[in-house]
Amino acid sequence: MKRLRIPRIVLFDETGLAADRIRSLRLIIWSVAIGTICFNITAGIAMTGYLKAIGVTDFVYGLLFAMAPAANALQIFTSYLLERTRARKRIFITAGLIQRFVWLPFGLVPFFVPMSAPLVRVWIVTLLMLVNALCAPFMNVSFFSMLADVAPIRIRGRYLSVRQRISTIIGIFGGLTTAWLLDMFPGFYGYAFVFTLAFLAGTTDIVLFFWVKFPPMQKKEKHDSIIKMISEVFRNKQFLRVTGFVAIWGFSLNLSGPFYLVYARTVLNLSNTVITLVSQILPNICSVIIIARWGHMMDKRGTKHVMLTTGRLSSIMPLLWFFISPGPLSIVLMAISNISGGLLASGMDVASQNAFLNRSPEKNRSMYVAMYFCVTALIGTGLANTIGGWLLDNPLRSLETAGFSMLGVVFNRYNYLFLLTFIMRFMASYLLLPRMVTNDVMETD
Repeated sequence: MKRLRIPRIVLFDETGLAADRIRSLRLIIWSVAIGTICFNITAGIAMTGYLKAIGVTDFVYGLLFAMAPAANALQIFTSYLLERTRARKRIFITAGLIQRFVWLPFGLVPFFVPMSAPLVRVWIVTLLMLVNALCAPFMNVSFFSMLADVAPIRIRGRYLSVRQRISTIIGIFGGLTTAWLLDMFPGFYGYAFVFTLAFLAGTTDIVLFFWVKFPPMQKKEKHDSIIKMISEVFRNKQFLRVTGFVAIWGFSLNLSGPFYLVYARTVLNLSNTVITLVSQILPNICSVIIIARWGHMMDKRGTKHVMLTTGRLSSIMPLLWFFISPGPLSIVLMAISNISGGLLASGMDVASQNAFLNRSPEKNRSMYVAMYFCVTALIGTGLANTIGGWLLDNPLRSLETAGFSMLGVVFNRYNYLFLLTFIMRFMASYLLLPRMVTNDVMETD
């Protein structure tokens, strides 16, 4: 009798690829997917609830979220280190294991620091988040430098979309588990459970990279100085325009990004499960449904077309939040906004990644990766989070006391921040994007 063979699942176009490259591409998909569980916990409702439970203000909350982007300034140094040592696998795995370990003691802080010392709790949490943030630059430069070498440009759009789809599916189950743990074990016990889960999932993500084959970096007879490497990046006008737009677009998103969850918890008084379902599960399901189409569209019509489509349609979403207030319609409006975001944000994300990778030459590619993440993280995330928190605790708090209303909604400081986000996103997608991003420069692998 012939043995029945399980049919091989083809996730991407494997034509002409060596077996070790195919295995590496598959391992990257599964490792990133499992790591999504960690990211959803450490950047989602669990983190928001935890930080608020230990007593941080909106401004401090924004600063804590800004630490990781601010640390990306180190990527210029890590890129130079990477080009000199060419040890990107060792750098990635070492930094990754340290970063993921942080979440184990992070969730246990309330159990060894008494309630009578709230400031000590905040400082320990801040220190652990700082260690986490300082590891990220080493990981980002190593990972994206490797990814550009492993994933052929002819299939990169579809490959990134497949990776995003699988990550999203696993993230859905991780999100449901997180919300269930938080609601089943209220208080700090629930947070201890979910941050332990973040540690386990994140560590598994990194461990899988032991079996990923990192292609050797290009050997150089003479190493360029860090000044020369940076100057080469600044001479690449197409790369600079893409990076500039992504930074501005990110700023318009992240000005209010961390505060949607704060608003849902503190103003709308929704449970962790409801917030997770509406803010994470629904958009993730929509992302799974649509992401393959964005990948095919990128490979066929270019990344600029996808960025224009997704950017312009998604720019109006914050306007819905301007009118969301406590009441039965709040969940419906949140669902509409997040469903639209799930359909569109995934396209902008993979298109932006593809756009900057397409414009990063092989020579000193890690410096291009470093400059991209340094600029987009510092401006698009770090500065945006900090300014958003400052606005909420200062001018917008004063504006809130005026008691303006429209259509029965009395506006608070969060509503005004959402309105400002809408204005900035609209201007970025309609005025800046067509001028700053050119058509793709297609290459052959």
